[in-house]
Amino acid sequence: MIKRILVLAITGLMVCSMSFAKKNLPRVKLMLKDSTLVEGYLRSELSDRDTIIAISPEQKGKKIKYDIKKVEKLLLLAQTDSDKTAEYYPIYVYNSMRSGKGSISDHPMMLLLTYKGKNVNGYVGFVWVFNSVAWNLEPIAYYKLEESQVAKPFLNFGTIFRKGKSGMINSFKEYPALTEKLENGTLSTKDINKDPMLIVKELDKILDSK
Repeated sequence: MIKRILVLAITGLMVCSMSFAKKNLPRVKLMLKDSTLVEGYLRSELSDRDTIIAISPEQKGKKIKYDIKKVEKLLLLAQTDSDKTAEYYPIYVYNSMRSGKGSISDHPMMLLLTYKGKNVNGYVGFVWVFNSVAWNLEPIAYYKLEESQVAKPFLNFGTIFRKGKSGMINSFKEYPALTEKLENGTLSTKDINKDPMLIVKELDKILDSK
């Protein structure tokens, strides 16, 4: 799973630099909420700073902008035979990793679906983070309950910051059966940093047993 997550994450992360180079832009299909289907080349980086998605019909064509609030989903098409199509969805997110803390984003973020469960889904989004020296585009893992309209962040698994056990426990404190597995080492933070969806899968099992 982690290889697939990282491949898709890196693909999304490279969109910005490829856009400036104006070559090898990723092919996409954009579905709008009014059932309009747009096909072309992605010209946006899909980060927390984006409020629109820009697509051009040709590699060097004129960009057409679409409000993220009007988007149903975005398909990042496979670039090679070994790749898989990546699915992005516009979802509102909490701005803090502390459970019960933080405000909800003013606009949806485009999140990459990395785990689809029965009760909860797992996503990866890209957030600009300042590390006292420079801004870096970091991959953040999120989970969203089936009945919820807002995704919660629980892990920055990029190269700048890693989250320890206490922080992870705080992100899931509403689920004592899950935090117990973190506390006793059944779920290790090392393994979760390698594959963030491990903890989302475990939460899905716990919710399914209720």
